[in-house]
Amino acid sequence: MIYQLADHIQGFLSEHNKPPSRSFHEEMLKNQRRQQEKLALEEQQRMDQRRKQEEEMRDTVNEDNSRPQEVLHFSSNVFGELAVHQGKSLVSERFGRNIYCGFEVNSGDFAVIYEWSLQWNKKMSKFFTTQERGRIENCKKQIHAAENEFNSLLRLEHPNLVQYLGLSVVEKEECIVVYMLVEHVAGNSLNQSLAAHGPVPLDKLCHYTAQLLTALDYLHSNVHKQMGPSSVLVDSEGNIRVTDYSLSKRFADICKEDIFEQARVRFSEETAMPTRTGKKGDVWNLGLMLLALSQGKEVKEYPVTVPSSLPADFQDFLQLAVDFASSVIPRSHILNAPFSSVLQHRQISRFVSEFEELQLLGKGAFGAVIKVQNKLDGCYYAVKRIQVNPASKQFRRIKGEVTLLSRLNHENIVRYYNAWIERHELPATGVLSNTDSSEPLSSADKAPQRKNAPERLNELGLPDDVEDIAPPPALSSSVEWSTSIERSSSARCSGRQSSDDEDDDDDDDDEEDVFGASFPSNNDSRSDIIFDNGDESMDVEPSKRPASDTTESTESDRHLITAHYLYIQMEYCEKSTLRDTIDQGLHQDQNRLWRLFREILDGLAYIHEQGMIHRDLKPVNIFLDSQDHVKIGDFGLATDHPANAAGKFEVEESGSAVMAKPDPTNMTGMVGTALYVSPEVQGNTKATYNQCLQKVDLFSLGIILFEMSYRPMTTGAERIAVLSQLRGEPIIFPEDFTLREQGTQRVIEWLLKHDPALRPTALELLKSELLPPPQMEESELHEVLQHTMANINGKSYRTMVAQLFAQNTSPVMDYAYDIDLYKGSFSFNNAKLQQHVYESITRIFKKHAVRVQTPLFLPRNRKLYDGIELACFMDHSGMLVTLPYDLRIAFARFVARNNVTHLKYSIERVFRPKKLDRAHPRELLECAFDIITPVSNSLLPEAEIIYTISEIIQEFPVLQERNYNIYLNHTSLFKAVLLHSGVPEDKLSQASNILCDLMSEKLSKREAEAKFCNFSLSANCQTLYKYIEQKGNLQDLVPLLSSLTKQKTAVTQLAKQGLKDLEELTVLLPKLGVKLMVVINLGLVYKVQHHSGVIFQFVAFIRKRRRTVADILAAGGRYDHLILEFRGPVSTGPVPSAVGASVAVDKVCAAIVSM
Repeated sequence: MIYQLADHIQGFLSEHNKPPSRSFHEEMLKNQRRQQEKLALEEQQRMDQRRKQEEEMRDTVNEDNSRPQEVLHFSSNVFGELAVHQGKSLVSERFGRNIYCGFEVNSGDFAVIYEWSLQWNKKMSKFFTTQERGRIENCKKQIHAAENEFNSLLRLEHPNLVQYLGLSVVEKEECIVVYMLVEHVAGNSLNQSLAAHGPVPLDKLCHYTAQLLTALDYLHSNVHKQMGPSSVLVDSEGNIRVTDYSLSKRFADICKEDIFEQARVRFSEETAMPTRTGKKGDVWNLGLMLLALSQGKEVKEYPVTVPSSLPADFQDFLQLAVDFASSVIPRSHILNAPFSSVLQHRQISRFVSEFEELQLLGKGAFGAVIKVQNKLDGCYYAVKRIQVNPASKQFRRIKGEVTLLSRLNHENIVRYYNAWIERHELPATGVLSNTDSSEPLSSADKAPQRKNAPERLNELGLPDDVEDIAPPPALSSSVEWSTSIERSSSARCSGRQSSDDEDDDDDDDDEEDVFGASFPSNNDSRSDIIFDNGDESMDVEPSKRPASDTTESTESDRHLITAHYLYIQMEYCEKSTLRDTIDQGLHQDQNRLWRLFREILDGLAYIHEQGMIHRDLKPVNIFLDSQDHVKIGDFGLATDHPANAAGKFEVEESGSAVMAKPDPTNMTGMVGTALYVSPEVQGNTKATYNQCLQKVDLFSLGIILFEMSYRPMTTGAERIAVLSQLRGEPIIFPEDFTLREQGTQRVIEWLLKHDPALRPTALELLKSELLPPPQMEESELHEVLQHTMANINGKSYRTMVAQLFAQNTSPVMDYAYDIDLYKGSFSFNNAKLQQHVYESITRIFKKHAVRVQTPLFLPRNRKLYDGIELACFMDHSGMLVTLPYDLRIAFARFVARNNVTHLKYSIERVFRPKKLDRAHPRELLECAFDIITPVSNSLLPEAEIIYTISEIIQEFPVLQERNYNIYLNHTSLFKAVLLHSGVPEDKLSQASNILCDLMSEKLSKREAEAKFCNFSLSANCQTLYKYIEQKGNLQDLVPLLSSLTKQKTAVTQLAKQGLKDLEELTVLLPKLGVKLMVVINLGLVYKVQHHSGVIFQFVAFIRKRRRTVADILAAGGRYDHLILEFRGPVSTGPVPSAVGASVAVDKVCAAIVSM
């Protein structure tokens, strides 16, 4: 029996069990090929469909060639001038709109044209009545308002929005025609998909919903007003594109006016569904649309019923969206709905997801500092958490400061690694609330009895009004506020113009010029000086919300509030602070004391080198790590309110304090604890306070050095008494401050000078002989390095350079090196504009000269670039070379080495180093024009160059409108003024550098006077100012200069030579046809160390950032002596004469864009 069964099974298996023809691997490869073929086929079908749609669009455009095609012209600040052929009508829609296909003339791209033709309706006769004319004017005002709104919508860019391109309003005798040009999207609307295919599958609906929510969230301050299936397109890639936002509904409402004929206008049918406006209305319409897509039919019944057959999360989501009676602001609820969270739209806290909270290190009025451990790398960090108000000016300043602090990298500075902002929807209980949830300000802020109002706390138990207590950022106007504003030369001529508010936070464009201003502005004080902390700067801007939103605010809005938190990730210093070390008897260990003091100085010198100041330096803000090295931290980003420091002396440890008499007029400028604040800060004299800059930190450092050198003070009262005497004038040291600290006492007295100009800088103090020499290990290292560097041909030097070049570049460094060069998206229009400017200038130059290119690199020459930061590099042998700072130096070297005796021009890039380490130098485009002639006393070369620059101005109408003046000066005349004012011969270079910074507004008068004082030149300032502030016709200045020409000294010869050359040049210019006004400006200081004769600038005054500033288009002069610098030792023959000018090509492009 069993045998028969086995035999039967064997026969069955032999008949039916056929072995596979291929192995499992071969089958896998076959399946992969089949899958690839399937994907390729689908891709081919999509491409065919897209090609078919484009062909249909092209056929539609070309159809009926006998009918003359109308070319419509659109203009905008964003996309420039667009010419579009209007094709055949595609559809006539409701709301009185006709849709046409379009074809952009220049680019060849397809577009869509919306047309609203508004015909006048004359009811009584063929003439308008007064009432009808009033209605017409009202309609025109509405259309003009729509144009203004459209200009703001042009700047909206989002992958799920259809881009608006242009708007044109044509007013005719019998009608007004409005044309709107929008991006062409190859695809169908959801309305068509709903009619053709019925219900949308749930997975695709999830995809649609995610993109729709993203688009609505991006619109934020704008409302769609007409969300529906017909206003949502699906492109060929299956992605959502929302169109008809904001304006279509507005034009449809205008169509309903009685003054327009409505025979051809088909308005929407009456429906039983209620309507809503504003943001809630958009979400209401979104919910109805999603419900229709899920069911395959339009929702027409009210109240809306959500089918129970849908997934639970989707039901909850739709219930929130279609809850018509709810008055909760929908965005915060919808984006955090469970269904939305599946789509990754719920906001997840980065702090919670990336860090594990370990310990609260401290808290105060600013917020809290928390010790955390990163979940990924396991390292410990300190995170500062501050609640902020994004709508305030103060927040923008804080954000700019945090950006800079995160880029400081020094071994003696607490590392600021990262910063980010999180937004949370929180219950109003325990959080300060307001009618605008985006502005969490206490109602007590508005009440006059602020001190008596109960303090409201957040969930950390901290007060939330950090905006009232945050001082302005510790930045000078020379600091690069953010690398995001830097652009390569190819991206600088952007057509998009920032608003004034945005510009206020950006770096000054003058810093990026090929050459800076060479004369002072009318206002001596700068608007962006760091210590300008008056009442106005502390005000919080009111939130600007659209009118449509304010009508949505109801009682339910107050149940939730949006809280914004700024997180700053910092290095964690686990050991102690300098305050602890002082209290433990630091004065007994002199070696450790001076080592720590040197490290503090090193850190301060680095901070000041970056153009920043600390402004809140005190022992509790100086930390010690596990290796007992100094880490300077807490840069005053969120210190106590200045009024607190002004009204009392605070003692951190003991809690005791001595109240000082508060001065209401001085409370707004105080920064830091009063025991460490410098006298000029505490006096709060704005003119003085603005100029002290880095020296405020040095005064604080003097107090700190005294505490480090003195015995620990047992009580807070003793500390206040001793330090108050130390702060006075004259300085009074305690009696028990023994003679063994005499060297220390001299350093302290130097640091505590009440006149900031008499205090040393951090770098000067580091180099001073008053400081004890470094400890043995550091001294030995310096000695080895000096010995190695002294013999550049030795083995040790080659080994050191080889090790430098053997370093590896990390992926992070590689990515970050030139990241700023690619932040500005490439613009075809900007590239065309630059090419046009380039060709126009080249065409003018070719009439006078030939193009010459000089070598890119030059050996570093400290003498020629004294006080100027260069983009410096090292080759494999250790030689230092520089990229060109300007084109003049390289050409002068080229002339000296090659005996050039011709005219030349060049348009090349020049470079400026960044303050950031490991970053690509900033690039600028400079245009240089030079004339080289044999030795000659003629001024024709100068006149020809000035005439050539004037030709460039005449080439561009926008430059003609700016009314450029030609400013002239002479290096001999300038030198004569300096010598006559009492400046010694050996200090002419330093005085010239100070005046150059003064005239380019890098220094104010008070700062310049302080620098003159350092060179013992303060007595010469008034005489000097009397001359350099003068400008006008040469005849008007001759009486003033008579005191120079009547002497029998070298000054007379210099002055006469300068006046003679200027007089000859002013006579030549009109003969050559130069029509621009010529002004002799005795304060013109343009690279006087490089020039030796006439110097000039083309200057116009323009409005920029709410003030009038000087715009320098071109600058140059004679530079015979510069060629002499580069001549070889065996060179013979006369030195050729050279005159050159540089033109800022970027400014020409920017001027055209602004027009």
